[in-house]
Amino acid sequence: MTPGNTILNRPLAAPKPAAAPAPAPATRVVIEARNVDFFYHAHQVLFGVSLEVRQNEILALIGPSGCGKSTFLRSLNRMNDLIAGARLRGSLRIDGEDIYAPGSDVIALRRRVGMVFQRSNPFPFSIEENVTFGLRANRLARRPGERVAVVERSLRAAGLWEEGKDRLKKPALALSGGQQQRLCIARALAIEPEILLMDEPASALDPIATARIEELALELKQRYTLVIVTHNLQQAARISDRTSFFLMGRVIETAPTQQMFTHPAVQETEDYITGRFG
Repeated sequence: MTPGNTILNRPLAAPKPAAAPAPAPATRVVIEARNVDFFYHAHQVLFGVSLEVRQNEILALIGPSGCGKSTFLRSLNRMNDLIAGARLRGSLRIDGEDIYAPGSDVIALRRRVGMVFQRSNPFPFSIEENVTFGLRANRLARRPGERVAVVERSLRAAGLWEEGKDRLKKPALALSGGQQQRLCIARALAIEPEILLMDEPASALDPIATARIEELALELKQRYTLVIVTHNLQQAARISDRTSFFLMGRVIETAPTQQMFTHPAVQETEDYITGRFG
């Protein structure tokens, strides 16, 4: 594979944010999937998926549409439970705990594992009320002073404080698309999760807003573990520590991102990242 064919050397479609640091030394495993199969009724969409996610890393999930990336992502906080006929077989553990074991507390799981969706979905409330929605729903930070502190902390973490501090009581829907997506990130961070799942978080944004989301992801990994689904291979190359390539419901290869994009170990991976299919 020649260097000129790699995604790392192609012209970028968006302004390049700060370069992603080199992968950190091995740290503890936060998420561990072993032989995970997933079904919607009789239709199987994941086949024997096994992978690990380490503390304070960004793991990117790439692959063509319909390959199971988002299904796997949603299985990490059991969002698929909301779909009739969905079921998982195999082992999926977070911090060593089987999250699909009988009697598992799904509400507690979703406090630990926040999620940001493909399209921003702010509620038709004020900016402040959006950030504190999870606190109210989970009966956290009951005193007004606590909520004020959480709003500032979360908006700062999402890079939205300076733009929003004078508009806290104003409708969230008046924000731009990129600001709305950062607000949704702030809302997810308000309940202090350990893990943040991001499903195509910049797919509906312009290049400048996309670059800001990428910069934010690099900042957030200092405190959180991130798993991000993206169809943008350049984005995966810019921000992730490791990348996992999904194809037809299976994990084909997982490797440090730069290694995967320059010297993939599997032919299907090379074919995908060089644009031969997908």
